[in-house]
Amino acid sequence: SPATKDLISRNPTLGLSVFTTIHPQNETEWKKMKPADDPLVHPLYPPKVVKLLKSMTPRPGGNIHEIGMAESFCSFSLRSGKVNGPLPIDSGRALAVTYLESAIGIATGRPHSQSSSLDSSRPSSSFHPESSRDEVDERNKADMHDELSYLLLEGVISERGDEDGDIDSTLGAIYRFKLRRLLSWPNSKVRSERLLGSLPTSFLREHALLLGRLGRHEDALQILYSQENSLELALEYCDVRHERQQAQLEEAKARGDALKSLSNECAYIPLVKVALSSDPDSDRGTAAAIQVLALRRDSIDKAAALRLLPKNIPMSSVVRPFLIPAVVENESQVRRLAVASSLLRSRYIQLKQKLTEAQLKSQASLHSALALKKLNLGDPIHSSKPTKARPVHAASPNYPDVMLIKHFFPRHLVIQAQVMNNANATNNQGNARTLADVAFVIAESSDEALVPTMELPLKTVPPGATGSVWCVLAASPQRLDGAAFLTCELRFTVLEVDAATGTPLNFSEGGGGGATDIANIGFGGRTYVEELQDIEVRHTEFG
Repeated sequence: SPATKDLISRNPTLGLSVFTTIHPQNETEWKKMKPADDPLVHPLYPPKVVKLLKSMTPRPGGNIHEIGMAESFCSFSLRSGKVNGPLPIDSGRALAVTYLESAIGIATGRPHSQSSSLDSSRPSSSFHPESSRDEVDERNKADMHDELSYLLLEGVISERGDEDGDIDSTLGAIYRFKLRRLLSWPNSKVRSERLLGSLPTSFLREHALLLGRLGRHEDALQILYSQENSLELALEYCDVRHERQQAQLEEAKARGDALKSLSNECAYIPLVKVALSSDPDSDRGTAAAIQVLALRRDSIDKAAALRLLPKNIPMSSVVRPFLIPAVVENESQVRRLAVASSLLRSRYIQLKQKLTEAQLKSQASLHSALALKKLNLGDPIHSSKPTKARPVHAASPNYPDVMLIKHFFPRHLVIQAQVMNNANATNNQGNARTLADVAFVIAESSDEALVPTMELPLKTVPPGATGSVWCVLAASPQRLDGAAFLTCELRFTVLEVDAATGTPLNFSEGGGGGATDIANIGFGGRTYVEELQDIEVRHTEFG
């Protein structure tokens, strides 16, 4: 409207806020924004606003300062040149640039999208929309990103005088800074190949950034190392790429995504290749390659980098700057990991002990066993006195003491086997024994009136501890003719444990059960099946 135009002319900052106030102003607001509310998805509004702003000429003396100026950008851009202040909003171009930067969120903390990355073998502006509407929205966004890149490029070029050559003016340096910031921004949707065709040949770092967006990292590093003659800039480029690779890996792990689709190339290997192949002075190139290995030995693929070095290189030139520090750091890391492993093992043992104690307590009685509660057995008619279970054959040396208690219900019989692991603290070899996967099993019933329906085993019974295992039988007392005899077994796995802590010396899950004799299980565990004397159940015990 005429009033809006007049406001923009008199007070560009206030007039521009008419269009930018609806944009998210911080990372939190960007995260809360719905995709349909993205400032750039409307097919007509952003281009019309840009066209209007480009046509405006703010009056001298008005408020011409840029709305905000982000301080945290990609380090590769910040070292590209000095920026003395915000962009003055003194032209239609500056108005359009400020509006577009607000709309894309480059200076207001827009979170990085998963699909955008400098480290890609295809243009960052590539996308795989799920529908035609998504395709249109992405195209609209890319158009506005392209528009911003061309406005910034135009600002750099137009601010140069005839006698300036390739030296930027103060205002031109601000435009160049913003251009490099856009090209190095992970969310940028600039069509890289299209912009490459418009860049002057003197814009070397911009060329490098665009080549990197296209996945042509060796070409980008060739510019920085050879044409810019700067190993520092080339290393900085690799640092940014490495950091983004690591961020991608962390995001993929957090989402539970497969990592196969991510680039697994070491970010510093292309620089080693470029230093060795493009430097006219082979000795200088080799020295630069070794310097890269030395400076980034924590991050570089050491084996791949060493394979690239010339075969006739003296060992002494690699040993002191790279190999010795790398070996020392690796040994230090091994020690740190060993300490961490010990701490984690100690924590694991503590948690395992607490879990075992909780399991033993939860199965100690009829009223505490959750699985029995779920059966809704009701109150027991009565319970028998504890009787000692005796093996049919000669018991093994590891056979525990077992006491049997029969709990009678109107339609169920529940047999409780109290297993006492009376193993001494140590055996002849200095190792204690723990019982794992302990189960009391009714192998056979002489009467169909008693049918086993459920077993409740124990995972672990430590040395000196007592735990209860259970077997539930469906009972039909009225069909029981006199007495029934139950053939029963005690199944358990014996594991060696540490004499000091009472925890297993290995962390295997024990045996699989079902064996009729001693069998080797896992790492030293043995499974035993002890046949016990039959249990007699009388009809009168139910009533």
